[in-house]
Amino acid sequence: MEKKEMNMSKLLETAVMAIDEKKGEGILVYDFRSANPFIDYVILCSASNLRQVHAIADNVWDRVKEAGLSFRHMEGNKDSRWILIDLERVVVHVFFEEERQFYRLEHLYADLPRVDI
Repeated sequence: MEKKEMNMSKLLETAVMAIDEKKGEGILVYDFRSANPFIDYVILCSASNLRQVHAIADNVWDRVKEAGLSFRHMEGNKDSRWILIDLERVVVHVFFEEERQFYRLEHLYADLPRVDI
């Protein structure tokens, strides 16, 4: 496995583990490479309350930094019910459950391959 693939695998694993540590729900990982030349993977997850949304997002950010992996920025503020974390080639969406049901990104991404982590 080449270095880029190893780093990507480590990044995906780190992000998913960080979500799981904070009890994120409905974690889905999509292989986005065939749909967008700038994004390799998209991760979706949800939380049952606003405080948990932010705890998950902060934990993903912290764990990626601790692992020495690449990241760009996080979009959302203390009142946001949907936080987007840009990890360069990976995008993580952390939703309050109601937002996830409203936007239904799973339906938008239904034709993309899912990745088991």
